[in-house]
Amino acid sequence: MYSMRIVLVFLSLSPFPCAVWGGQSIDRMIEAKRTLVFEDDFNRSESDDSKEELSRGWATNSEKRAAGTKQADLVGGFLSITMAKDAYHGVSVRHDAPFDDGVIQVKFRMQDAKGIGFNFNDPACRVSHAGHICHIGVKPKQVDFRDGKTGIFDLKIREKRLAGASKEEISKLTKHAFAYHDVDLKIDRWYEMLIVIQGDTMSAWIDGESVGKLSSAGIDHSVKQNMAFAVSGTAEVDDLRIWALK
Repeated sequence: MYSMRIVLVFLSLSPFPCAVWGGQSIDRMIEAKRTLVFEDDFNRSESDDSKEELSRGWATNSEKRAAGTKQADLVGGFLSITMAKDAYHGVSVRHDAPFDDGVIQVKFRMQDAKGIGFNFNDPACRVSHAGHICHIGVKPKQVDFRDGKTGIFDLKIREKRLAGASKEEISKLTKHAFAYHDVDLKIDRWYEMLIVIQGDTMSAWIDGESVGKLSSAGIDHSVKQNMAFAVSGTAEVDDLRIWALK
């Protein structure tokens, strides 16, 4: 972890110099337009290790979805997330960080093939189930992009699905809202991810290399109120920074 932190100090001076959006490097975009919304290096400990005491405004779904079993832990200077055996829903660890267009920089490490998701939500949105707006999921062999607002979580589409609509019908209604990109990532290795959301387009880079994008209307939702880490196995995150670009 110490060597990784030294690398991050260097990267913070000029983050992702090879990551390019619209002809300009991401570090120049951040310098020109940035407003830091939230950051956390998770470099702290809990007073009672049997409880979730993430502090700094973090919230989880452990009480509702895992009968209060601890699923998020501050350990070794990073955040470790593990879905409990008795949980009936993946872990969601979320924090308010409202923006319209924005840049997210975060380190992550996967401990199994289930990977980790980066979700952007707006609980005030009344046309999408649970306020889901958009999402990027990372697994060892694939990165998936999703517009949830006009895709699978659109309330009208969700009603059709719950009413028994066929997979083919739902797929036709939501195919515009998904994009999949092949990758070759390793288990138990730290990576650094950059996500850029501008207008209706969401793009991502891992260690400075493009891993795809999606353009879809729901991504252009005016307020991404919170960001959540979504984990169905075990994954870790560190050094999160979120900037608003407007």
